[in-house]
Amino acid sequence: MLSSLRAIAELKSGNTLILREQVWLKYLSLTKEKNVNLEQVESLEQMAQNPVLEYVERTLQVLDGLSLPQEDKELVEEVLMWSETAKCGLPHQRREWLDHGFHLAIHNIGSAQIYASEMEKRPEAKRNREREKLLFVLILTHGLAGQYIRGEVRYSSMKPLIEVATEDMFPLLYALNHCIVAGVSTGIWSSVQKEMEEVNRWICDGEVSKEQTFQERLRRLRNLASLRGENVDAVYEEWLSSNPDAEKLLERFFRKTDMWYVEASLTDFTFEECIKIFLLIERKTQGSPLEQLSFEPLMKELYYDYKGRKTVNVYKKES
Repeated sequence: MLSSLRAIAELKSGNTLILREQVWLKYLSLTKEKNVNLEQVESLEQMAQNPVLEYVERTLQVLDGLSLPQEDKELVEEVLMWSETAKCGLPHQRREWLDHGFHLAIHNIGSAQIYASEMEKRPEAKRNREREKLLFVLILTHGLAGQYIRGEVRYSSMKPLIEVATEDMFPLLYALNHCIVAGVSTGIWSSVQKEMEEVNRWICDGEVSKEQTFQERLRRLRNLASLRGENVDAVYEEWLSSNPDAEKLLERFFRKTDMWYVEASLTDFTFEECIKIFLLIERKTQGSPLEQLSFEPLMKELYYDYKGRKTVNVYKKES
């Protein structure tokens, strides 16, 4: 069993002293936050007490079952231990992080900053700066390959990883993404496995030009709507015929912006409503670069429980 899984088991058995030496686990376990993608939640009331820690445990369990060289396994383990920390922490700790300028709303960036700050507290004799640099980049870019496949982030956002990746790193990256995605759902992992292999190959081969077009990103962002019967390409062509100038605006907007929680927030909106939301945001941010756009606040506002199941609040949706 991985040492991280043993630490979680110790904590669950009541040994809170483990938190003195396992700082990552302290942040994940001592929290009032429930920062989780509501796509995967059927009932808000029945949501786990600490969904982030449960997710991290699942990712580590996936890793525990994979066959990897020990060094690679230890690296992936450490990435998974730290990669969700920005979603957690007690209020006073989160205030301290924010005071230090940590980007908690975009959790891959915030978690990398938290990891780096914790490493700085270690005695120099116990540090391996080269390993820390690699881990920082892996935490900073963790999950982005999956977000790229979903159309949420630009390929260029993975540049820090592309710059350090080598062909030998493919098994490590593929295993890391396997854990990240399968920790959410084994079904989702099965559906993206082949494309994930391709994207990880590009990264390890140093490919720098694999951006998706605006239409392709939009198609991917409407994947759940498509599964419900929306013909994305048809409605796109119909919209484009009367909105050629709007397409140019949105092409520029998408070219500079990564987005988070898009499907979880906008799937229940029609294609036209979705486009109008993007245009409103583009209009409000004209002249100021918006590299990161999180729909998490909207996602949290949209849902409530009705008869024990997560339901869209139509009044908030219409407002």
